Amino acid sequence: MKIKYIICVSVLLLLFLLAGCQAEFVEEEHLVEPTIKAKAYEEIPGGYLGTFHGTQSSSVVLFEKIGKGVAISANYSSFASEFPNGFVLGHAAVGRITFLTWEFTPGATQQVADYEGRVLEAIIDGVYDDTLIRWAEGARSVGVPVFLRFAHEMNGDWYPLSGIKNGGGQTGGYGSPDLADGPERYVDAYRHVHDTFLAHGADNVLWVWCPNAPFEVMENALGAWNNAAAYYQGDDYVDWLCFDGYNWGESAFGQQFNARWQSFHEIFASSYAELQAINPEKPIIIGEFSSTEEGGDKAAWIRDAFDNIRHDFPQIRGLIWFHIAKETDWRINSSEAALEAYRQAVADDYWLDTYPGMLP
Repeated sequence: MKIKYIICVSVLLLLFLLAGCQAEFVEEEHLVEPTIKAKAYEEIPGGYLGTFHGTQSSSVVLFEKIGKGVAISANYSSFASEFPNGFVLGHAAVGRITFLTWEFTPGATQQVADYEGRVLEAIIDGVYDDTLIRWAEGARSVGVPVFLRFAHEMNGDWYPLSGIKNGGGQTGGYGSPDLADGPERYVDAYRHVHDTFLAHGADNVLWVWCPNAPFEVMENALGAWNNAAAYYQGDDYVDWLCFDGYNWGESAFGQQFNARWQSFHEIFASSYAELQAINPEKPIIIGEFSSTEEGGDKAAWIRDAFDNIRHDFPQIRGLIWFHIAKETDWRINSSEAALEAYRQAVADDYWLDTYPGMLP
């Protein structure tokens, strides 16, 4: 009996030790660091260069002087126009993706009059479905990726699609009584457009959501309800976050709203932080940006801007320079100094001048 007792105790002790080792082994397994998945923007190997430029001949000469072209070519289309198939395919043939800004300016039709003060609701109710379907089919037919920036700068007051012109901060005219009607209508209208495109097979569209920066200025001007995040449709509806911003300097047009010379950082930093708060993983594109020559050193502004984007704003992976003379001379080559600064700024291989999958 004593021998059996000793054997039993020994077996129990062995089992206990084995159990302890197993527990220790499992515990060590849990200490293994999990694989950290790269954020979506980090999978893009640099920053895609883009421009909204003039005629083809003038842009060819410009790019020859710079020594580098662009990966993104921007275009603006009115709401009633046809989908620009030729423009999209022409740029795809030379390695560029098209960045389409589709401006909702339907005009004073009877259909819009029926929705006075809430024109976005006309989209939600299907009034413009024929136009949406026509564009969706056009986008699908090109068979290449295309950026679509629909209803941009909605936090301003200069487009009929803006929140302020569709109910603003009121809460009793549409949907939830806890949400401002203007942003709420905008979100539902954008979702309707997006869903209509997908329903008609346009899954090659990259959806861009683009408020005007600085967001804080827009909010202060129109009210707390006009914060950029209120217009966000949700991650399932947006592929690229976006913002627009300009250094108006002392240009005559800018003086209408008391503009002053501002660095890239002053224009974009706070809004960049807000975009990061909305989604820290999606890539960001600057839909429009530039600087005037009036009131400061544009060449220095350009050098600082590209240095800032690369080192201080890593989530920005695409940019579109507004290369035309409009309210002021926004062009890259508004002066020889500006042109040279831009040429030097984009010379590094980090700045990409072709978009993957576009060339035949």
